[in-house]
Amino acid sequence: MGWETLIPMVVVVSASGVLSPGPLTVATIASSARFGRVAGPLVSTGHMIVEFPLVMLIATGLAGVLHDRSAQMIIGALGGLAVIAFGALGLAQSLRSRGQVDRNSEAGSFRGGPLIAGLLFTGLNPFFLTWWLTVGAALISEALALASIPGVVLMYASHIWMDYAWLTLISFASERGLRVLGSRALKYAEVALNLILLAMGVLLVLRVFRL
Repeated sequence: MGWETLIPMVVVVSASGVLSPGPLTVATIASSARFGRVAGPLVSTGHMIVEFPLVMLIATGLAGVLHDRSAQMIIGALGGLAVIAFGALGLAQSLRSRGQVDRNSEAGSFRGGPLIAGLLFTGLNPFFLTWWLTVGAALISEALALASIPGVVLMYASHIWMDYAWLTLISFASERGLRVLGSRALKYAEVALNLILLAMGVLLVLRVFRL
């Protein structure tokens, strides 16, 4: 397989993970209510900070520990609890807020929110790890065969731009939509999205008990 085949394959296969609804998508929409369109790039950057080292770890053959059942259960439990905590804190904040969100007054205290969300919802997401240890590992293997570690870096670049494009589009559309609908819709949207995050966290924790 050459690069003319691998790169289109990376783009198509990556879409299965990038475009599927999950905690990162919901967190981006929720963050857009307070941070605007910069939420998408910030969440993507937090996601990349965790994802790129993982890809390199798999490429160098040191990812065996991630296949361990106990490690998967610990990651899943921590991930579920983190999502529940973010959802609960966001819900409490949404219920306390009144009217239009003042981004100028709140930007200082919430500036790191989307970045931290990208970090936690990636590193503690067992479905993310499973994708890279199965589908992603096959892509890494092909890239290694073509050009060793530089090939893996090129393969990853062909993947990560989709995260940035998709989450930036999500945050842009969310901000514009909520701005048009007004402050009351903004508050309802925040409450609903944080409830969804809570539900996702509970499902992650329940999955650990099933394991």
